[in-house]
This record gives sequence, C-alpha cells and structure tokens, in this order.
Amino acid sequence: MQDLLEFITLAYKKLSAQNIVLVYLLIKIVFCATGGLIVTYIHSKFSYKWLRNNFNIYVGIVLPVIGLVITTVIGTNIALSIGMIGALSIVRFRTPIRTPYELVHYFGLLTIGISAKVDLSITVVLVIFISALPYFIRRFSLINKNSSGGDGKLSLNFQGLMTEDDLKEIIKEKSIKNYSVKNQDEKLNISGSAIFNDAKEKDSFLKDWSSKINSYNVDLDEKN
Repeated sequence: MQDLLEFITLAYKKLSAQNIVLVYLLIKIVFCATGGLIVTYIHSKFSYKWLRNNFNIYVGIVLPVIGLVITTVIGTNIALSIGMIGALSIVRFRTPIRTPYELVHYFGLLTIGISAKVDLSITVVLVIFISALPYFIRRFSLINKNSSGGDGKLSLNFQGLMTEDDLKEIIKEKSIKNYSVKNQDEKLNISGSAIFNDAKEKDSFLKDWSSKINSYNVDLDEKN
C-alpha cells in the first residue's frame, strides 16, 4: 500500500500543470457520467420504466458530460460564451418534450455537469437529492392515498406510434379520457391520458399496449 502511494506521489510530481488539469477533467467526466447513470437508473425504478431503454440510458450518461465540457470550454471567455449562446440557440429537440417531468429530468442532468465544473461536492449533493426525490414523492403519494380511504385514482399519460387500426382499438378502452393524434411517416403519433381505479388496471393496460407505447408517466389523482 505504501509503495502504491509513493508511486502515485511520484507520478503526480512528474505531471505538468496542463496534464494535471487534463487528468482532473477526465475524473470529472467519469464522475458526471456515473452520476447521470445513477439518477436515470433510480428514476426508472419509480414508475418511469421508459428511462431503461438504450436511448435514455445514453442521454443520462452523455448529457451531464456535455454540460461539463461546454462550461469548461467557455470558462471565463465572454466572447466565446456569447458565440456559444448563439450556436446553441439554433439547436433544438426534434422530438417534442411531452411531460414536465421529462423537461426537468434533462435540465437536472445538464445541471449535474455544470455544477461539476464549479465544485464536485455540489454535484454529489445534487445527485443524491435528485436520486432520492422520487422515493419521497412516492411515499407522500401513498400516504395521501391511504388517508383518502383508498379512493385515489391513477392517472397515466402516454405516447406512442400506432397504426390506424391500433388507434381505433385503444380509444375503445374505457380508461382513455382524452387523446391527440399527429401523422408521422406511415404511422400515427398518439398522445393521451387514461384514468385507472387501481394499479392492477393500469398494469393490465400497459401489458396489452407495451409494444405500442413508447413512454408514459403515472400520477396519483386527488379524491373527487
């Protein structure tokens, strides 16, 4: 162990200031990628299962790193920051943000990277806070459900690509309350909401339409 510490100390002394900055940046990149992955995985365990697909895992890892790299490159260069703002202003999501949660999730991942540029301790606190929040929200929701005598209903917002025949079938579901349809290539992009009396009804609906629904989120309705 002592030999290892002596080796690390010797290697550190031989590094130039520029190399030390580079090594520190690489550590921050690994830290941001890990933090984003942890947040994405934990949130996927709390009614956000759509975060487990490869696309969202990739976003969870890369988005914090992008935030870190952008803030590192800009630094204190005012001219570069103004140019970066102009460049980023023309960048937009080709896929629309459908829920407030999805927007907050992306901003949270970006903030992990931005905070890592300033202080890693802030990033640690942020990752812990964002990761723990779904647990306490679910806990609070269950308390409300129990206190309301079990009359609370589950509200599900969903989005998916379907054929015209699929659309005719899904709107026959009694749980569907409203929906909107947009043409996308040869299929229909449907966004809608459904109300269920309990989790069993919700799980049955998702099981029947799992191949058609790309993303969804579940909330607990207040008692009428």
